[in-house]
Amino acid sequence: MAYTTAELAQVRQAILDLATGNRATMVTKDGRTVQYARADIDKLRDLERTIAAELQSQDGTRRRSRTRYAVTSKGL
Repeated sequence: MAYTTAELAQVRQAILDLATGNRATMVTKDGRTVQYARADIDKLRDLERTIAAELQSQDGTRRRSRTRYAVTSKGL
């Protein structure tokens, strides 16, 4: 599913609204409206990570993985 930066901004605004004490927040996507309650902030954060990761992969910028190799004098 292709996401846009505007949708990412909407999700981030919804997280901010929930964190500041608003009781319910609505996000509209493709004509569907989803209303999140206070307990759904974890779902919004998961959605934010998903959208951000997909936008990064669309840009071609990938996070480099870190690999560490242990070198010892015994040859382990």
